[in-house]
Amino acid sequence: MAATDQKIKEKKWEAVQIKAFTSWLNGYLSKRNMEITDIQTELDDGTRMVNFLELLSGKKVKQKYIEKPATRIQKIENLHIALSFLEKEMEVRSTASAENFADNNLTLILGFFWTLFKKYRIQTIKQDGESSEAGLLLWVKKQTEDYDVAVESYKHSFRNGLPFLALCDKYIANPEVFDYASFAKGDNVENLNKAFEVAEQHMGIPKLLEAPDVAEGQIDERSMVLYISLFFHAFVAQEQQKALLGEKDRIESEMKGLQGSLQDRAKMAQQLQDENAQLKARIAELEQALSREEQARKDSEEANRKLQEEKDALARQLAEEKNRFSELEEGKMTLEGQFGELQGQFADLTSRFENESNLRKNENEEHSKKNKVGVKGLGVLKKNLEEHIEDLYRWQKFLDFDKQSEVDFSGEVRPQLLLEISKEDFDTQLDTLAKRLDKENAELATFLQAKEAEQKLRKEQDKKKKQRQNAK
Repeated sequence: MAATDQKIKEKKWEAVQIKAFTSWLNGYLSKRNMEITDIQTELDDGTRMVNFLELLSGKKVKQKYIEKPATRIQKIENLHIALSFLEKEMEVRSTASAENFADNNLTLILGFFWTLFKKYRIQTIKQDGESSEAGLLLWVKKQTEDYDVAVESYKHSFRNGLPFLALCDKYIANPEVFDYASFAKGDNVENLNKAFEVAEQHMGIPKLLEAPDVAEGQIDERSMVLYISLFFHAFVAQEQQKALLGEKDRIESEMKGLQGSLQDRAKMAQQLQDENAQLKARIAELEQALSREEQARKDSEEANRKLQEEKDALARQLAEEKNRFSELEEGKMTLEGQFGELQGQFADLTSRFENESNLRKNENEEHSKKNKVGVKGLGVLKKNLEEHIEDLYRWQKFLDFDKQSEVDFSGEVRPQLLLEISKEDFDTQLDTLAKRLDKENAELATFLQAKEAEQKLRKEQDKKKKQRQNAK
């Protein structure tokens, strides 16, 4: 039973596709005085397929095909040309082969046109960021938002026929032709039949679905999408038609304006002819007056010549005065320029003098600071030298230094040294302390070496003494 129901659904889907695709193909082929009645058998020679793909894509099939093929091979060759054009120029990979069309394989032929229809008629639908099936459903929802319908899904929202009726009402927009309110609460099947009838009569949408099947939810989603997409494209075509009518009205209005303009120009041309005749008469009168004036002109030319000579003389005099004035102005500008340069040089020298003064002042302050730091540092060095020499003397005394040393160990060393160098300048004091320090370091080193030799000798003597005692 389930398999039978599936087959019935498939047959219904095939019927929907056959009607839809046949209408779609004829919509294009009619532009070249072509038509098909059987989509399964009338595409097997490839000629209608080539023409349909050219019209659909807006491109020309460049490869030469046979317009009246007589053999199967010629028909398949035409179909290969069409399918090659489809893949290369339209970027669509065919779901059927040339042989499938030649063999009238309905399933693959319908699958082929479903792929094309989906790309060119369904995937092009866009609404508020959504496209394809989702965009189509959102489009229906937006178109019917002012009606008492709820559009949420393809499976359940269209069973009562109200969305279809709402779309018809919005498309027609004439209550005398179609009144949505009279069907709002009717029977579902009745509503659907009326909607399909009105869509076919006023919108050019073929009746693809059976009302009872839709009312009972027996229509698969692909069939619903295919049928509802025809409403979308009907609205698009209506908008395009309105735009064309608007353009036509605009052109007609401009034509009327041009016709009125031409009439006005004809009247204007007649007026210009009348005015031209009047002007010619006036010119004749003026020529006579001009002849009289010519003599008067010649009489006045002599007087004008003399006046011109006087004018030229005055002009030369004025030019000379202008030249002298220009020379004075140039001299004035030269002096002003020189004065300006001197002012600039004076300002530059003043600035340089101030900068040099500030620089010298800063250098003097820096040298003064460095001298103070140097004096302070030398004082600390002198004190350290004095203390170090005193320490050396103390060590010599502690180690029982030679009594013949020139240094007196009975008192402090520093007062004795300071007394010796106190009358010398600071540099001499530092030099004396340094030499004394070197001398004392040398004497201490000599003393330490003597002490070390003495200690070594003492150890050897003790060792020999111990050996002699052990021998006894």
